[in-house]
Amino acid sequence: MKVAMLGAGFIGWGGGVDFLKAYVAPLQRLDDCEVYVFIPQDSWIRKIAREVRHRLWTKVLRRPIGRYTAPLTTSELVDVFRSDCVHVVVYDTYWNVLSDLKRALREHHMDVVFPTILDLGRSFPIPWIPYLPDLQHKYYPEFFSDEEIRDRDVSFQQLLRSANSVIVEAQDVKNDLQKFYDVGDTEIFVMPYTAVPEDGWFSLEDVDLEKYHLPVKYFLISIQFWLHKDHKTAFDALKLLHDEGYTDYHIVCTGKTDDYRDSGYFQRLLEGLQKNKMENYVHFLGYIPKRDQIKILCQSQAALQPTLFEGNPGGGIAYNAISLGIPIILSDIPVNLELKSPLAYFFKRHSPEGLKDTMVNFIEGNKERLQYSQEELMEQGAARLEQLTCAIHEVLRYNLEGMGVDS
Repeated sequence: MKVAMLGAGFIGWGGGVDFLKAYVAPLQRLDDCEVYVFIPQDSWIRKIAREVRHRLWTKVLRRPIGRYTAPLTTSELVDVFRSDCVHVVVYDTYWNVLSDLKRALREHHMDVVFPTILDLGRSFPIPWIPYLPDLQHKYYPEFFSDEEIRDRDVSFQQLLRSANSVIVEAQDVKNDLQKFYDVGDTEIFVMPYTAVPEDGWFSLEDVDLEKYHLPVKYFLISIQFWLHKDHKTAFDALKLLHDEGYTDYHIVCTGKTDDYRDSGYFQRLLEGLQKNKMENYVHFLGYIPKRDQIKILCQSQAALQPTLFEGNPGGGIAYNAISLGIPIILSDIPVNLELKSPLAYFFKRHSPEGLKDTMVNFIEGNKERLQYSQEELMEQGAARLEQLTCAIHEVLRYNLEGMGVDS
């Protein structure tokens, strides 16, 4: 069986790349399964069309529109996935993205698409299983334009009508889909939480962190600077922590610093730090190589996840932290509370005071920090990987049998 993982929609942000990579290993564990990753590449025609559209909106219509660039180039993405021993297909896109995709899938004789973030339609020639991330626009509409909210509602509802089934990564997301949309007879599969350490994460001696000039004691925020990630709450909590005498603690941040929805957001964060005289205690590293990020995580006091909204428990940083036995302090939003681990600490969302108190409790109790051996962490990861493998097998069986295809 040839399984096509579609990069379109995922490769635009680091968490999307990590999401696809997390599904490679369980797919490879299935009998007679070949994994292909399809990465779209703009043809020169689409590059020109995209530039014309940008200039039309910004110069003629005088409406702001952000330029969002993927964190990795096409060649870097190819290297990322080929390191997992999968087939990588880079295909050109011209005018009709769906036709270009069909052509690429047909040329490589694919049997099923899993996962995809695209709506491929009821008439698509092979089974396809989409992923729905979250319904943030329903809870924080202020982070979206009216047009974006309308487009998301229309596309989500249409996808639920088109797909035989969808996958989500939290029960909270499934509940929201059933609450806000007409799900009909579309099956919603909640994929299990699978924090699995990658090969090589326990041997990072070759990773040199000197260039980052890291402080000795720091908490790590390893998420992109989107509005809903709520970095400000963490920065304000650090100020309160210093006010209580814990002045040797810092925060280190990784991730892209731009949010196309609000180009001034990151600058306001910087100004807030300067106002509180905390600019020397928060360090911005930008988007960095994954192995660097993992080593920085391993040397941290704990990871921080102050987010106001997520599509899975704790987001990608929680998966990395739990898989490596690193504590993580998270906001108490419903989806995060699905994370059941002695390594997880929770605070009241959007509350600097609450986060500060949790950080103090963590610091004072850190002498009793749980210690897991590498063997124990590998065993825990293997058990979670087996759960995900079984879940994926069930999803594929449901969709392939529904179309009369052997799984």
